[in-house]
Order: sequence, then C-alpha cells, then structure tokens
Amino acid sequence: MKRLIFFFLFVSSAAFAQTGIGTTTPNASAKLEIASTDKGLLIPRMTDAQKTSIPTPANGLMIYQTDGLIGFYVNAGTSGTPAWTRVNTNWTRSGNDIAYTAGNISTTGTITGGNSSTSSLSGFAANVASISANYSITAADNGKVIQSTSASAITVSIPTGLPTGFNCTVVQMGAGQITFSGTYLNRTGFTKTASQYSVVSILHLGSNSILVTGEMSN
Repeated sequence: MKRLIFFFLFVSSAAFAQTGIGTTTPNASAKLEIASTDKGLLIPRMTDAQKTSIPTPANGLMIYQTDGLIGFYVNAGTSGTPAWTRVNTNWTRSGNDIAYTAGNISTTGTITGGNSSTSSLSGFAANVASISANYSITAADNGKVIQSTSASAITVSIPTGLPTGFNCTVVQMGAGQITFSGTYLNRTGFTKTASQYSVVSILHLGSNSILVTGEMSN
C-alpha cells in the first residue's frame, strides 16, 4: 500500500514539475527555463519558401527567416490558414524621435500632429512630372508639380471623382498654351494658361467643387 501511495505522489509531482536546462530551480511560472550566461537559444532557420512550405503550422509557431525581410516570424493565424507575422521592426528610436529607413510607410488612417500651430512636415519634396501631350489628371497627381514642355498647345483634362483636398500645380514651361477641360470654378472664367512660364493651381474642395486658378487667360 505504501508503494502505491508513493507511486501516485511521484506521478502527481512529475505532472506539475518545471524543466530546467542550465538551472536546477526553473521559474515556477515557466514550463521550461533555459539558463546560460554565455550561450543563447537558436530556433530553426529557414528561407521564406521553406517557411511557407511548413505543413499545417501551429498557431504561435516561430522561425527565423534568412532571406527577404530577414527576422523572426510567428504564425498569427491558424494551421489551416497561416498568417506569418514578422516580429522584428525596422523602426529606430533616438530619444523621443523615431525613424524608419527600410522602405515605404502607408496608412489608411489619420496622421495627427501634436500641436496644430507648431507641428510641421519637413524633408519632403514635391514630385515634378513632365508632360508633352494631352494629359488627364489622376488622383496619383496629388501634391505634384506637372510641367508641360510641349511646343504646341495641349489640353489637360480635370475629371470628377478626385479626392477631397486634392491639389497640384501645372506649369507651362514650353511655348504651347495649356487648355484646361472639365467642370471647375474660375473667378474670371479663364480656361488657359496665360503664356510660357505660367503657373496654375488645381484644388479640389469637395463635392466635385474644383478650383482652377493662377496665371490664366483665354
């Protein structure tokens, strides 16, 4: 009987024990603790293709990817629908400043400054696009400077559906006069650039109210 009681006590103790590697007193909150002062933990290393080929990867599975965007990846999805998420970050911090130099930054939300009167954007340059024939403005032209180098007259079309707040600048660098077509507002009813080196602004104020103004004539 005593042997049977000892057996059950042993099994019960083993079921709730922690395992320590490099330590005989693993933390009570850890099922496994690895302790070392001169060595680290090396998890499986593989390429992106090898990672993608893992059959039914468990949720929480982690690997180290050695190509593409190198770094630690964890499956944040399910084994049937994996969603490999990169754990590393390309952001760097210096004091209260953060920087990102590894690629492009995009957002579908709002970027808000800390103070409406003092917050500013700096280090950005307007893209200058050159045209030499008839051209239709697109949403991708937002913030651009469009210069016409045409020696003969051309037409710049302004469509409806541009995003609210859209703005761009059109410059007649060549001898060819630019005619603006579309539905827009102009205080004097002018539809063309005044002459070579004229500057005209296109501004969308919402509800397809588009203002075209600057050095213009007919």
